[in-house]
Amino acid sequence: MSVYLVVELTYLDESWRAEYGRAVPPMVAAAGGRYLAAGKPDVLEAVNPVPDRVVIFDFPSAKALKSFLSSRDYQPYAQSRKAGAKTQMYLIDAL
Repeated sequence: MSVYLVVELTYLDESWRAEYGRAVPPMVAAAGGRYLAAGKPDVLEAVNPVPDRVVIFDFPSAKALKSFLSSRDYQPYAQSRKAGAKTQMYLIDAL
């Protein structure tokens, strides 16, 4: 069953973004994922602080998504993201 990954990012330091943006998309594709949307959200209603960026991905399964997130190749990029941004991630089953 397909799943969506929704990522909210609030930047603390943006120096990691260029290398992450170059290296991670091919890893996402190799895991069967694809980017659906990315950008600064246009807020219609909010109680919590609004993130700087929201990214939405489609993956073929929760297993594929979790394998990507835990992969050895992705770990250095995950660490740089965690150091440079407050991150919220949500896994949602596709309808």
